[in-house]
Amino acid sequence: MYVIHAESGQKLQAAISKLDTKEIAQINKTKRFDFNWNKEKGYEVYKLTAEGVDEPIGLISLADRPEDIAIEIRLLASSLENVGDKKFYQRIAGCMIAFACRKAFIARYGGYVCLKPKTDLRGHYQEIYGFESTKLFLVTDGSNSLSLIKKYYEDQE
Repeated sequence: MYVIHAESGQKLQAAISKLDTKEIAQINKTKRFDFNWNKEKGYEVYKLTAEGVDEPIGLISLADRPEDIAIEIRLLASSLENVGDKKFYQRIAGCMIAFACRKAFIARYGGYVCLKPKTDLRGHYQEIYGFESTKLFLVTDGSNSLSLIKKYYEDQE
């Protein structure tokens, strides 16, 4: 998995690791991410880090929904310096979404991942990541989830 430094085009190895409750509390103090991440302490929260970068550049909160045979992306955020036209790194959201898709296959959910977009990014998730709308949720599964995993999680070009 890698992210791309937007200015130089350099590919940097990236990794995703789980945060504990102390680290989640610390995230809110840095003011580098939108949302109150303390509300996510009851869920699995992961950070995306890049080689040579000390701070997390992305966060994702996941909920296992066995009754729906799905992994839910509760929150997904790039650090504030990685949002918009002047972001430092590209591919942050894609890497984290692919990670969720991979977890959905490991859980035997057929890659089924759902999310409720909390911002105006609904169209972006559909256009860039191939999510489909069920009105309440956006979903990806099967071959689309596999292609996201290949593009963002496994591709080491």
